[in-house]
Amino acid sequence: MSTLNLVEDRHDRQVRAFGAPAQRRLRGLTVAVVGVGGAGSLLVQGLAHLGIGRLIVVDPDHIEATNLSRVVGARPDDVTARRAKVAVAARMVAAIDAGIGVHSVEGSVLDSAVWCELRCADIILGAVDGHAPRWALNALAVQYARCYIDVGVQIDSETAPVRLAVAGHVATVTPGGPCLLCLCGYDPRRVAAELDPTLADAKRRAGYLSAAPQQPAPAVVFLNQAVTAVALGEVLNQVAGWRAVHRYVLVDLTTPATSQLDAERDPTCQACGVDSARGLADAGGVPLQAYTSALASLRPAVSERPAVVADCSTLETGGDDDAV
Repeated sequence: MSTLNLVEDRHDRQVRAFGAPAQRRLRGLTVAVVGVGGAGSLLVQGLAHLGIGRLIVVDPDHIEATNLSRVVGARPDDVTARRAKVAVAARMVAAIDAGIGVHSVEGSVLDSAVWCELRCADIILGAVDGHAPRWALNALAVQYARCYIDVGVQIDSETAPVRLAVAGHVATVTPGGPCLLCLCGYDPRRVAAELDPTLADAKRRAGYLSAAPQQPAPAVVFLNQAVTAVALGEVLNQVAGWRAVHRYVLVDLTTPATSQLDAERDPTCQACGVDSARGLADAGGVPLQAYTSALASLRPAVSERPAVVADCSTLETGGDDDAV
């Protein structure tokens, strides 16, 4: 088979479903995947098969033995070589479709330089653990009018293995719509604690945070697959418009069942409201730098309960890897 025929035939079946114009738009997209562990590697694999034009993959970590059961494309020799997760993701994409450009960033989205590298992405997919990375990606999406799809999977380890309680979510932020904070996708108070170790330590001493070391979260590949499939469908929806945007999809993998939540954009929202950097692009600056300097004002107040800025205090934003 000639190379030309291979290119024409590769996406024949999905063109029959969504049309050639949608396939051309997919090929013209730059999509960023932040966090390429268990869930993120599945997103990268799916995007490569869909025929995305260019990928930006971001993760600061290396492959470990515990990743082999759930990180798609990882091999035992990657553990020995301490190969970067982004390198494994790029290798997998090349094996699927060598025509896809991949820009690998071995770093954290909480690094200002890394955050800035994501500005050229048309769509951002976040598969991160923690509130601070979600805050950073939401800020980018709001400031640069990008689509941001946040993915999380959580297994209740307290009930396992007697009765697994497994849930996932896919939250979609689009230009002009409610942001991730409007959807209660992260808790600003936890963002502050994650970005400022001094503040977090003080809160632990005051009894606001647990002093117990955090245990690794359970993660299973097929559970990640079920949730990431919903996210990949939303990526295709952004170019094909085959259904209405689902702002927040909750996936109950125990029942199984899905449910949809929605929210209106809050004009007073600190992340996307009238006083935010919404739509300012480069003129809005780099929020990570401004936020870090502002954290100093929070440190003296740890003996008092913080003011409620969003009703997200009980929110769990499960991921399957370390914060990225």
